[in-house]
Amino acid sequence: MTSDLYGKLTFDQTVPRSLAHRQAVGEVFVTDSAPGPDGDFLVAVQVPRAHSLWFDRLVPFHDPFCTAEAARQGSFVVLHRYFGVPVGLPFSLLRWQFRVHDLAAYRDDERSPLQGVLRYQVDNKSRGGELGDLTLSGELTVGSSTAMSFHGDVVFFGKADYAALREFQQASKPPPDPAASAVTPLDPALVGRRDRRNVVIGDGERFPYVIDTTHPSYFDHAYDHVPGPFIVEGFRQAAVVAAVRAGELASPVAAVLGCSTTFGSFGEFGALLECSAEVTGAAGGRVTVALELHQYGKRLATAGIELGPYPA
Repeated sequence: MTSDLYGKLTFDQTVPRSLAHRQAVGEVFVTDSAPGPDGDFLVAVQVPRAHSLWFDRLVPFHDPFCTAEAARQGSFVVLHRYFGVPVGLPFSLLRWQFRVHDLAAYRDDERSPLQGVLRYQVDNKSRGGELGDLTLSGELTVGSSTAMSFHGDVVFFGKADYAALREFQQASKPPPDPAASAVTPLDPALVGRRDRRNVVIGDGERFPYVIDTTHPSYFDHAYDHVPGPFIVEGFRQAAVVAAVRAGELASPVAAVLGCSTTFGSFGEFGALLECSAEVTGAAGGRVTVALELHQYGKRLATAGIELGPYPA
């Protein structure tokens, strides 16, 4: 079946950037898509090795987060191409989770970009022809291996409804907090990176976010709220630091083997955004961490992350 998947798709060029919800062509990881044989959908993805964010690593393994981002982009391509979702329609990602099944599939041969095929199943929960809630699930095949499975729930809004919602939310928020722009990022080595610009948290009882809207990947285009992928990266970095400090993880150079995130509300710019992290289990070299996102004294999102060492 793997050869059939690859036979349907090409890796020669990216899809139009608008379909992947990216502004820069270099941030688009989807190269092709096609209807699958069983009512599913196939998406070809390729992640470049020379990428300022995803190549910032200390081991010869591609970061599983880069394929989670590719799967996120691929979901938009499927919805726009095969479900008639207009480009530019507001949406909110309610839940996003993935699990790595074969970490060896992420080994970097130091010559080739990581590429594979995503297979999606889509459950349209809307009624009466109206677009509303959608659930996407599937898996990533790299070579002959099932590398990752994923699941996400998305809700779409009418443009007028979304504008009214955001106007109400932003009108009721307090004035900007100077502390939000004064957070010093942690040393990159503490989160398993080289480049300080890719560090998104500082230190404290709760980990405050470092929100640099000039970052070319985290903030590829303008947002009216703090984007989900950036928040999840903060969850990952906070989980690594918490696990090392608890003595349950030997090194911050660790792989994310599983991640499950639920979003309840938008994170706003101009106010301190903080993440709490608590180690909840450790066995066989794997560590699980529970995380919460806080702003204005409220919990905005929760996550569970499982970490583990890379193969020798």
